[in-house]
Amino acid sequence: MRRLIIFLLIAAATGARAQDYRTGIGVRLGGHSSGFSVRGFTNENTAIEGLLSFGHKSFLITGLYEKFKPVSNATGLSWFYGAGLHLGYFRTNGTYFLYKNKRDRIYVQEDGKSKWVPGIDFIIGLDYKFNGAPLNVGLDLKPFMDIIDGTELYFEGALSFRFVW
Repeated sequence: MRRLIIFLLIAAATGARAQDYRTGIGVRLGGHSSGFSVRGFTNENTAIEGLLSFGHKSFLITGLYEKFKPVSNATGLSWFYGAGLHLGYFRTNGTYFLYKNKRDRIYVQEDGKSKWVPGIDFIIGLDYKFNGAPLNVGLDLKPFMDIIDGTELYFEGALSFRFVW
């Protein structure tokens, strides 16, 4: 803990920056959903990111507030963490099978209903800005939870590519 505090004090004193761009737009390729990402820095170490993601019979609109910290001795590389909210739209139809064990099946008939579901998101990851090129690559883990009809927790990893300026 003491080393972390000393590192943060040295980074602040030397003017270390966690990012080398102000705005980025691109794609985010995830496990549950993939889509578009827009990130804008509010200052040198904080950003707001918006995601428009598409999944199986669904889409989500997500807003995240993120804090960035530079990785020492790795120019252009930062790690980040944050939290936010999402609003998801889901459409169901068809018959789904839930298995109690190998012999017993429970049939659940969905009637094609659609629903909007709000939720909570968290994010942690790595962010790299290529030196001399307007390109950024990110790798993240984004656990999220819907807060209506149960509290199912999902884990999603993603790889992002952004054009930055």
